[in-house]
Amino acid sequence: MRRALTLGAIGGALLLSSCATISISGEAQLAPKSAVCRKVNQKQIWFLFGLFPIGDNSTDDIIPKGKKVKIETKFTLTDFAIQFLTSGFLISRTAEVYVCE
Repeated sequence: MRRALTLGAIGGALLLSSCATISISGEAQLAPKSAVCRKVNQKQIWFLFGLFPIGDNSTDDIIPKGKKVKIETKFTLTDFAIQFLTSGFLISRTAEVYVCE
């Protein structure tokens, strides 16, 4: 019983790990924490435990040129559900870009 629990814990840890990388780039400046901004979400998905990106894993298309931005990457409940339901074959992360005026 103890061996099964250990193997289950190791399997669960491996299921939630990945090597997915979000490329954050663009021609913008970082905004101060006190700036008022609007949020733009971008869901990014990788195949085969994060080895191969499905689509573009860059934030270039959502970061406007010459604006001030804040950027956060998150592992949301939706990302967890995608990863759990596909047994880790698909890895999902959410990039949140806050565009400030």
